[in-house]
Amino acid sequence: MEALVIVKALFSAPYMGLGLPIEQEALVERLRKALDLTLYEAKLYMAMLQGAGDPKEASVMSGVPLPRIYDVVKVLESKGMVYKDPNGWYRAVSPRALAAASIARLEEDSRKRAREIAELAEALERLESKQRVPRYVIVKGAYNIVSAAVDFFKASAVVYVAVSTVMARDGLGEEVVKSLLSYIGDLRVLLVEGALVERVSEMGVPVKVTQLPLLDSISSRVGLMILVKEPLGEPVAVAVEDQAQAEPYFRRLSSLWTSIGGGPQGNT
Repeated sequence: MEALVIVKALFSAPYMGLGLPIEQEALVERLRKALDLTLYEAKLYMAMLQGAGDPKEASVMSGVPLPRIYDVVKVLESKGMVYKDPNGWYRAVSPRALAAASIARLEEDSRKRAREIAELAEALERLESKQRVPRYVIVKGAYNIVSAAVDFFKASAVVYVAVSTVMARDGLGEEVVKSLLSYIGDLRVLLVEGALVERVSEMGVPVKVTQLPLLDSISSRVGLMILVKEPLGEPVAVAVEDQAQAEPYFRRLSSLWTSIGGGPQGNT
């Protein structure tokens, strides 16, 4: 809308003689920047808008040297800002028409730019998927494990959390489930021991209990995190973002989940 404001102001600005008043000088600068004009182009358009009837008058009113007038007016014509009059000279396109045309060009340029950016993003995503290498991390400590779990699994559709011994202690399993629940629509908890079943179930998460030995783990189709306890007792997790390694484990947990009967807290 900058162009519309400028040209409407120009339309109402009276001609003040050889020099331009401060207000018009400011408008010249705004017009130049808004429509990407040279100083001569902006001043000549203003002079013609104010009724310059021939090259000499246009030169006097605009300050553009007379030998340059025809060159500059041809540029304005190519930009759709002036048109040739039957008497051989040129007239300025009305401010409202100029504004409408300028805004239309800006909108089309913006749409084109947006399309180019979207296409670039798609191309970069394809490149990323082709060149992505497995991502591995080793994290130590309950707080870091919870943060890494969110980072690795927040975009997953289905995630299994298997709680055995490491996550059954000190509320780690509950913190992992609580943090992932904010991001994952289908979060499923498998408990080797039933100690956490009531507290986790209160979070509204499907829970099933099994007597089969399971590693403390978090699993999706593309990510896998295994938790162990170091000799001093602090939990340590190894996480990998690699579908080739993660999906077989995910499928095993999925099969186990399906096989467990007796509702969400059934036993096997």
